[in-house]
Amino acid sequence: MSIRLPRALMRCIAAISLGLSLSAHADTYPSRQIEFVVPYGAGGSTDAYARLVAPRLSELLKVPVVVVNRAGAAGAIGGSYAFATSDGYRILAGGSSNLGAALAAGPKPSYTIDDVAGVAQVLINPIVLISKKGRFASFDAFLQEARSKPQTVTIGTWGLRTLGHFYLEQVAQNLNIQLRHIPYDSGAKAMLAAMSGEIDAAFVTAATAKTNILAGNLAGVFVSTEQKLPDLPAVESIKVLGFPGAVAYATEGVSTNAKVPAQRIAVLRKAFDQVLADPQVMASIRAGGSEPAYLPGAQYDQRLRSELAQLRRIASQVKMDD
Repeated sequence: MSIRLPRALMRCIAAISLGLSLSAHADTYPSRQIEFVVPYGAGGSTDAYARLVAPRLSELLKVPVVVVNRAGAAGAIGGSYAFATSDGYRILAGGSSNLGAALAAGPKPSYTIDDVAGVAQVLINPIVLISKKGRFASFDAFLQEARSKPQTVTIGTWGLRTLGHFYLEQVAQNLNIQLRHIPYDSGAKAMLAAMSGEIDAAFVTAATAKTNILAGNLAGVFVSTEQKLPDLPAVESIKVLGFPGAVAYATEGVSTNAKVPAQRIAVLRKAFDQVLADPQVMASIRAGGSEPAYLPGAQYDQRLRSELAQLRRIASQVKMDD
């Protein structure tokens, strides 16, 4: 004998069943391809670590993780693309430049720091002041010339309002000097300009300059760290030289839209925790000239906001338009 249920009860049961089905589907994350957005061109240090960790991430999450290069506007184009969705299927590489310098001065991108949820810090890149061999006899010679001839010592960076430009201003303030900024569109081009003597010196990441310094093609005037780098033992640190206020690092990590559901951000953070605990991954990052510097998501969030506050202080004290 069949039992006929009241229509209202049947509708209620159907609604509950649908709700359970949708809930189960919503918790199945990830269920499709994740885009790992690199806001710079292929071949750079950011692109390199993204391509290094993407296959490991794919293995853990059981879905394809595809590196997508969206270059332009000092990283702002890629950031805008990554933060345009809030479903957790786009994650963003970068840090100090596209989530720091790009937000601190000049035209503002479509996102703010409030749109950012840190997933993990991956590495740090110290910054080194390089020059043609013989251009400066020592750090003291560089300092004396810069102080005696304000605005005449030409210093290249990887672009206007990039982290390299901000670091130039930070150094100028702490060393009480005035430098002439010459922006290029990449650290590699700034390095070649210094090597040829087109400019007096350049600020680039240690990863960019390491090979040429060790080969004797360039001289390292100082590095932006508290102590010497093991891979560049002949280059003194700016803190040891007596200027701790000029210590700085370019940080690199992974983030996503802060509106992504918390449980999905937790999945991403857990996966990166595992990937970045792999000694082989850390060794590969170090071999590329960067310093592995893992921080979990919540701490990376704090680091990004602290860096941005410092960059805004620098920007408020100087003109960043040239």
